[in-house]
Amino acid sequence: MNIIQTWKNDPARGQLTQKDRKAFIETAYAETDYAYFGMRQLSDQEIKLRALTKVFYKVLAEEPWSEDWIRAPDVERKLSKFEMHKDSIALAAEHGLHTPRDAVKAAREAAIKHQDTLKELAKDPTKSAKDLKIPRGPYDEIEIIYIAGTVSSTATNKIDRENIYPVSVSSVANVLQNHVCRDMVRPFSMAERFINCTETHELEKMRKFACDVCDFAPHLLDNDNVSLLVVLLILPRSDCCRRFENNGIRIEGSTISHRKAECMKNKMGWNTAELKKPYDAFANEFQQRVKNACSPDPRAQRPGPKSKVRKDSTPTQSVYPSPHMGYMASPQLRGPDSPYGVNTGINIPPPNMQSIYSSGPPASAPRLSRASTGAGSNAGEPMDLS
Repeated sequence: MNIIQTWKNDPARGQLTQKDRKAFIETAYAETDYAYFGMRQLSDQEIKLRALTKVFYKVLAEEPWSEDWIRAPDVERKLSKFEMHKDSIALAAEHGLHTPRDAVKAAREAAIKHQDTLKELAKDPTKSAKDLKIPRGPYDEIEIIYIAGTVSSTATNKIDRENIYPVSVSSVANVLQNHVCRDMVRPFSMAERFINCTETHELEKMRKFACDVCDFAPHLLDNDNVSLLVVLLILPRSDCCRRFENNGIRIEGSTISHRKAECMKNKMGWNTAELKKPYDAFANEFQQRVKNACSPDPRAQRPGPKSKVRKDSTPTQSVYPSPHMGYMASPQLRGPDSPYGVNTGINIPPPNMQSIYSSGPPASAPRLSRASTGAGSNAGEPMDLS
């Protein structure tokens, strides 16, 4: 607020520009970050919170959902762009729309006007949307295709446009208008929302946003658009590539990783593994959280097969006593001092066998057969187990 007040008190100031707004946010963030995080020991949770806050403040400053990020058709070859679909060029021209950016902007303005009309309509209970027949315009029929950046203009020209799935400009406009950060005014609160989000419904909404970006607004995943880091909090790299491939767009996983590294370095200033670590650690955790909420393991959901009980003609309880399991104790020669008396029925010397358990009354514990001499070589003298 001090920064804004200083600007207001400046007699030489002009109208507030996007550049001024960005400078306000970046200056305010730097000072607040130092005051809140920079002067104390941080917990692991706070370290992640600090990294996310920096991502979202950058989103707030750059407004990646604006049409300015839709590049002109003659943009540099390494940057991605939209092109008008060949079947939509004539229709778009009828409405004075000659570039994808103009078409998306017009579709967005029409959608906002449509929403405002519906809000006004809601105040009058005697009318309905069907009665008004609000025109949607041609924006569902005007389609564009996404051309990913390549290493050369020759490679860009060789891309097969026929295999790329076209999207309507109204779909692109809808994704931009409903960006998950569109109404964000406090980056720290948004970071807390991500850190603490565990509700399935909320996680499903976030995943839908990330999937819609891949399908309808893939330019938000360029290396200079900070929305890339928001999407990669929600979807793993492999899911992004799979969705691109389903739409006929060839982008490899290494390309996504390279874009992410460039965005981290140039936008966030994270140029070492240590600086990237908090973001990456939370991204892995949050992606797993989203996966568990939206695609739970089917093995955890269905009960296992019931064990089949064998049925036969034998009775459940045998009339015979169950046989003794294991080894029986060996006959022992009992002397006259034995409390059990002299064994007169079986008078054989004890075998070379020693129980691994303590000696006592006749037991059925397993015994180890070994010929041994010295301590523990007979039943009367315990073995030294030390």
